Amino acid sequence: MTGTVQNQTRLSAWREVLRTTNPPAGRLDVVSKWLVLTRAAVLPMTLTAGAVAGLLAVHRMGFNAGWFVLALLGITLAHVANNLMNDLFDIEVGSDTETYPRALYAPHPILSGMISRRGLALVALLVNVVDLGILIILTLARGWPVVAFALGGFLLSAAYTAPPLRLKKRGLGEPDVLIVWGPLMVGGTYYSAVGHLPWQVVVASIPYGLLCTAVLMGKHIDKIPYDWPLGIRT
Repeated sequence: MTGTVQNQTRLSAWREVLRTTNPPAGRLDVVSKWLVLTRAAVLPMTLTAGAVAGLLAVHRMGFNAGWFVLALLGITLAHVANNLMNDLFDIEVGSDTETYPRALYAPHPILSGMISRRGLALVALLVNVVDLGILIILTLARGWPVVAFALGGFLLSAAYTAPPLRLKKRGLGEPDVLIVWGPLMVGGTYYSAVGHLPWQVVVASIPYGLLCTAVLMGKHIDKIPYDWPLGIRT
């Protein structure tokens, strides 16, 4: 009975993190900690992008369920790495502080003391290395276009907050998200699953990319009073 109660408590804690991005009250278990650190609550945006690609691809000639699942895992890990790197880069350039919204709506990994800068950097590196392994496997299976999708997504995701481009600061974060969550994620996952990419799939990816862009705009409207003094022109 005690074990069942403990399991229910853990599941309740994980649901709370996935619903709010915040840790539950009380002692933080390992899974809850990493769900907070990776901002797992926003990962459904990427899982949905992969699902859109899967629905478009599943009845197409050449569809391979194994490569699709591996690509879905790859884009999800890429999102995890992006979340970790964004927190790291925003600390390094001084935009994330204890009074900035990022640290107010959920614990910031470093500012909250949940992990050190070195630890966060090492975890981000590890996730990127695992993603590199997935990229190599999919490239061997489907060819060089997989590299183009993955490299484009990585560079745009890093440039979102990382110097010298810092696209978010220059008002280019929203187009960045449109491209990454639209043609690159949906198109790249479709290509990995099927082995080719019709232009119609690229067009079909735009509405979902716009939806993710709208989410970002909502977040940035709330941050305008904080961003303006920092020179961030979203």
